[in-house]
Amino acid sequence: MARTIKYSKEDILKKSVEFIKEEGYSKLTVRELAKYIGCSTQPIFKNYDNFDMYKQDLKLYLRKDYSDFVYKYIDINDYLYTISYAYALYAKNEPNIFFSLFMADLAGSRTVEEVLNTDRNIETINAMVKQYKISLEEAKKIYREVRFYTHGIAAQLCVKSIILTDKEIKDLIKNNIEINLRGK
Repeated sequence: MARTIKYSKEDILKKSVEFIKEEGYSKLTVRELAKYIGCSTQPIFKNYDNFDMYKQDLKLYLRKDYSDFVYKYIDINDYLYTISYAYALYAKNEPNIFFSLFMADLAGSRTVEEVLNTDRNIETINAMVKQYKISLEEAKKIYREVRFYTHGIAAQLCVKSIILTDKEIKDLIKNNIEINLRGK
């Protein structure tokens, strides 16, 4: 009797990340993932009752990868700039993962208020109040403007519609922060 290979959730999620990096999120289906792993769909459905539950775990797993990357660049003394740069750099370095997290249906939809009120963004906004000696309302306004400007750069880097050096990314973000600070 042939021995069955067991796949844990962790195994499936690791392979999912590899699949997304190589093939992109839009090609991710249970059948395609199983084929990529080299198994039937049974191990996936043994770990997950349905594809939506799998996608929830996948999103958390991908967010951890993103967070690990971003935290290498964050400097609390220049939080807005360093987190913005890390966001754009992640899009450049990991376009398929970035797309999955921030531009595909996996990302979901949020209002501007919901974006501003995530833990990391509140942390950034509070750091801005101290760094730039501005009010909380001014910090929120500037953060919003810089965040969505940076997302535009990141989206273009992700889909390769623009080619920027790291220095150009840094300069664009620094310039945008300075413009927004002057116009507060």
